[in-house]
Amino acid sequence: MPMKKHDIGGCRRMLEAKKGELLSGRYKAGGITVERVPDSMEELTLEMERSMAVDTLNRKAALLGQVNDALERIAAGSYGVCLACENSISAKRLAALPWAALCLECQQTVENRPTSQPITGMGLRMQLTA
Repeated sequence: MPMKKHDIGGCRRMLEAKKGELLSGRYKAGGITVERVPDSMEELTLEMERSMAVDTLNRKAALLGQVNDALERIAAGSYGVCLACENSISAKRLAALPWAALCLECQQTVENRPTSQPITGMGLRMQLTA
């Protein structure tokens, strides 16, 4: 069953709010600064902090991409349809995760596949890497 227009409008507002939140912190990369310190233990600590900051930025960038993709699906009229199986994504799932591109069943299949196995279907091709 396709989503109702008012449900899609609510999802659009949530997506736009999330996009604004992600973009507001977009350039906060201060934790990536490379510093040289005389103490090797302190240098290791700083290296770990930089690595964590890069990981955080990468996760935020990936989420921003998913949010933008969901907004594009809304504009194209395909929002709420699983990219893998073309079944409807439940309204409950979209309310909790408005950028979801897969129905719960396909998402679980993706998460349970070996990371070296590609996922294909309806123009969706993702290569999961660990």
